[in-house]
Amino acid sequence: MVATWNPAAASSYYTRQRETEYYAGSGKPPGIWYAPAGDFGLVDGSSVDRLTFDRLYHARDESGSPLLEQIRRHKERTPAFDITLSAPRSVSLVWGLGSYDTKRLIEAAQQKAVRATLAMLEREATWARRGFKGAFLEGVALSSATFQHGESRKTLHSDGRVFADPNLHTHCVCLNIATRPSDHTAGGLHSKIIRDFKMAAGATYHAALAHELEKIGFAIDRVGKNGVFEIAGINDATIKYFSARRQEIEDELAGHGVTSGQAAALAAAIAKATRSSKRESESIGREEVWREAARSFGVETETLAESLRVESKTLDQEAGERVFSERLAALPASLTEHESVVQRRELLRSVAAALVGTGLPVERAETELTRLLTQGVFLEIGHDALGLPCYSTPEMLAIEREVVEQAQRLANQSWRSLDLESLRDRCRAVGFTAEQSEAALAATTSSAVAIVEGAPGVGKSTLLAPVVQGYAKAGCRVIGAASAWRIANMLRDDLGIEARATASWIARLKAGEKVLDKQTVLIVDEAGLLSSRDMHALLGAVTEAGAKIILVGDRQQLQAIGAGPGLDLVARAVEAARVNTIVRQREAWAREAITAFGTGQSVSALEAFADRGLLIEADGAKAAIAQVLDSADQVHASDPAASVLILAKSNAAVAAISQAARERHKHSGFIWGPEVSFTAATPSGHSTKIALAAGDKIRFLVRDDKLGVVNGSTATIVKVSEASVPVGDASRIIIEADIEGRRIAFDPMQLADTQGRPRLGWAYASTVYGCQGLTVDHAVVHLDHSYNRHDIYVATSRARERTTLVVDAKSIDRRLAAELPFDQQRDELAFSTSQRQNWLAERLSRASPKISTLDVIEGSRPLERQTEKDRHHRRELSYEL
Repeated sequence: MVATWNPAAASSYYTRQRETEYYAGSGKPPGIWYAPAGDFGLVDGSSVDRLTFDRLYHARDESGSPLLEQIRRHKERTPAFDITLSAPRSVSLVWGLGSYDTKRLIEAAQQKAVRATLAMLEREATWARRGFKGAFLEGVALSSATFQHGESRKTLHSDGRVFADPNLHTHCVCLNIATRPSDHTAGGLHSKIIRDFKMAAGATYHAALAHELEKIGFAIDRVGKNGVFEIAGINDATIKYFSARRQEIEDELAGHGVTSGQAAALAAAIAKATRSSKRESESIGREEVWREAARSFGVETETLAESLRVESKTLDQEAGERVFSERLAALPASLTEHESVVQRRELLRSVAAALVGTGLPVERAETELTRLLTQGVFLEIGHDALGLPCYSTPEMLAIEREVVEQAQRLANQSWRSLDLESLRDRCRAVGFTAEQSEAALAATTSSAVAIVEGAPGVGKSTLLAPVVQGYAKAGCRVIGAASAWRIANMLRDDLGIEARATASWIARLKAGEKVLDKQTVLIVDEAGLLSSRDMHALLGAVTEAGAKIILVGDRQQLQAIGAGPGLDLVARAVEAARVNTIVRQREAWAREAITAFGTGQSVSALEAFADRGLLIEADGAKAAIAQVLDSADQVHASDPAASVLILAKSNAAVAAISQAARERHKHSGFIWGPEVSFTAATPSGHSTKIALAAGDKIRFLVRDDKLGVVNGSTATIVKVSEASVPVGDASRIIIEADIEGRRIAFDPMQLADTQGRPRLGWAYASTVYGCQGLTVDHAVVHLDHSYNRHDIYVATSRARERTTLVVDAKSIDRRLAAELPFDQQRDELAFSTSQRQNWLAERLSRASPKISTLDVIEGSRPLERQTEKDRHHRRELSYEL
């Protein structure tokens, strides 16, 4: 991990090492203070004295008395926070193999990057609590002891060697104590703010380190997410070899069905929890070990570092400015692609990451951030719960305000009303509950907009049947929309209306097609998944055409992928009719548990599943996947006709489950005959290798009218073959498949994306997002820490009969261990079932609703701004929460 945050280890963990452990014989001290403000008498840039460090670590003055009142009262506190900044592996490798002078230059670059990162955290994220229960925040100085290390833990490499890879990194032990300027008393830091700035810290570090390396002649390339980069001239194969520890973690993650990029938190947990002890003797002769390994790998160790430097290199500042400007211009669109509200830390992170590879200094980040705000590219719209500023773009502000205005106009606009008594009679005739009947009536008022909300499994789609019948009888045309084509087709079949994916309707409307008129009723199912932009497009079209729109969904279920909560914005102007009585699950306890999950009461919900043997703990990632498949097989064995749905959070986890399921099916003879393989595109746009044979269950990830399939359609392969094409020696794949009793034949390349990757996958499991709106007999959920309240609410509500939850106990143990200080993290740590269950319940209770710009604007409270004189020109704001 580039920038990690942890409670600090015991003070002795950092001070017991010798100079060789930190600077490889450079003669420098084992630690350097970052303390520009001189808080507690510290001298910025001075050596870390063990006694002083230990005293301030425990928040005591020179006489040994506590500096914080809470130490006297509670005795328990986190004494410091360890922010570890790690150089890219190519930088560590050049440092490890370089000459004495090269080492010193790179170490100096590392130290400057560390200081730039801490300076950013001091300006932006270092706050002390004040007042009752910390009701106020006051800007304070940051004091941190920095300890530089040069290697990772010993690990087995691909050629059988066992050694510690070069890994230049610095532990920044930030003291959890500072002097509050307003009255010169000592206070603890607000740790959550520092922790939340972790990604911004990583981007700032990358930007600063890249600039310093470019100044001394190294070229930068392979700039990636959050500004991560490598030194030009060090190839990927060499980097991979000398990243054995990372590869070890990647292999572990593969068992979970994810990669480190897709599960950064889990990767960090594995890295921390599988730490082995590190002894000083391991550092002896390490450079020679590295050189020997590098030489056997074909690296010219004597000249490697120096050959990469071009002393006379002149940075093309004009080109750098142009690239930086282009990246900044793209920020408004990229930052509001999925969220309409941008946190300050995210804005700062993005600006800093845009600097990497431009040759421009990291100080430009603050300058450009100020410029973006001054010029109104981003607007400060309010503050979060901690009082920190939030931003958005003029476009998002306008869109979300207009959605509310559109909804208000539609709510006040008179539309055709139905015969309510006749509608009541139809509802009674089909056996509706009182809630369902009232919701159907609410959908047919004379207003041009209506909202019907309900918990999963309350029969929202069912109650639409008499609504459709009523409008059809009145001479109206009723059409339907849903987030996915598969759900739209279900709406079509259930209600007997034309229905399409919402995106398809929006595309047709934007193309100028006359989709709506004054006689049209548009029913939008799963409306809780609509972003602000989507809702804006739909309401605008409905308003212009004089049509009516009925929004059916649930704001408590899965949130929109795009920016902003479209349905929530409409609900500001339109009262929603809500149905809460669940009818899908046959057993009362299941309905109660699902309701508890939806309201954040996950402790009782998990206990209900555990009491019935439906919460299964597996010993490791592979065991969890095996247990998921075992649970599904047990259902099939007892009731072959029952429908079973296997669910996981991520596409990668679904792929891992599908791979294991496919191996089982091959072993059992359900998959047979010749097999073909090719690189396909996953739903998230990644490349993956897929193999197919007769008997395979496949899912189409794109609509194809010639084949009669939509995104989400499933089929069973009957035959695969490779046929020579008329021209050349290449071959093409032909797949014959059965889809709902219909035989189709196609070449996967018919479904290819712009990169030539067929959008086709296995259909042995589904993501939670892919299952909303579906109903099955049984479900098995591969449950992990990444689920939130919305995810678990949807996942556990799909099945009429039973839902089984499977968790990887070892993974949770590692997450629990990773929350401990460094010196207490060990792979062998195990926790009790109740500890794991409580930890998991806490995460499942977390709601992550989409926030609109209007939420922030209306939720902001007046700020009490206190100007403090400070020679470092710190921003001194006290925020009232």
